[in-house]
Amino acid sequence: MMTKMFLVLAGLFFCSGIPTVGAETLAIPGTGACEVILKELAAAFNARHSGQEVVVPPSIGTGGGIRAVAKDEYLLGRAARPLEEKERAYGLQYLVFARDAVVFAVGAKVEIKSLTPGQLGEIFAGKITHWQEVGGHPAPIRVLTRDPGEASLRIIRRHLKEFQDLNLAPQSKAAHHDYQMVEMLQKYKNSIGFLTNSSICGLGASIKTLALDNIMPTPENVESGRYTLSEDYALVYKEKRLNELARAFIDFIFSEEGKNIMQRRGVIPADRK
Repeated sequence: MMTKMFLVLAGLFFCSGIPTVGAETLAIPGTGACEVILKELAAAFNARHSGQEVVVPPSIGTGGGIRAVAKDEYLLGRAARPLEEKERAYGLQYLVFARDAVVFAVGAKVEIKSLTPGQLGEIFAGKITHWQEVGGHPAPIRVLTRDPGEASLRIIRRHLKEFQDLNLAPQSKAAHHDYQMVEMLQKYKNSIGFLTNSSICGLGASIKTLALDNIMPTPENVESGRYTLSEDYALVYKEKRLNELARAFIDFIFSEEGKNIMQRRGVIPADRK
């Protein structure tokens, strides 16, 4: 009788969804640029794989993720830039799984729909300080930036000549991660900043995406090259160290279900190479 009761309770515990002791876990450290989309992919994967869990920890930057894999601390890392020559020396593989737009975004009270690269350059340099100067409502502009070398800022500097040698406004407020940029754009209703499109997809009117010279950052415009600000997301790993769980998650990302999840977030899935 006691044995039967134990088996019943054990079965209820297993079916409850409570993590079991000894469950296999795969953590993927790295950039914050693709943190949102990878968390969605991980959640969908975990729901279909009992006893296995993929975890996407808070950002430590692309460089941090690459170093962690290079030192054999983790099996997979997440990156938003290509490997440097010194990083390739560790025998790392670089697998692109998606492309995402880098967007300029504004708070809920900003009425502007589109800005030119020239206007954006003057705003982020602190030369334009009020929205009415670019056709908006009478309110001061709160400029939000990122750390030097951050992936989105690097893309903007590469593609917009107005930003290549630009000194960012000293009164601007820096966000260290995409989620912090999201929080500040929601908090400061007259603010402007930049981040990845997937980080704000689905947030409604609390944050609004700007067109660049009247070209919206849609997947179609990114793929056609009309909208030039985009970055690739990739997984970094050492082929010989991948275990069954890591390989299964990579397969899931490139599956039809994985691609559909990315497309719903406005991210362009990549073909596996």
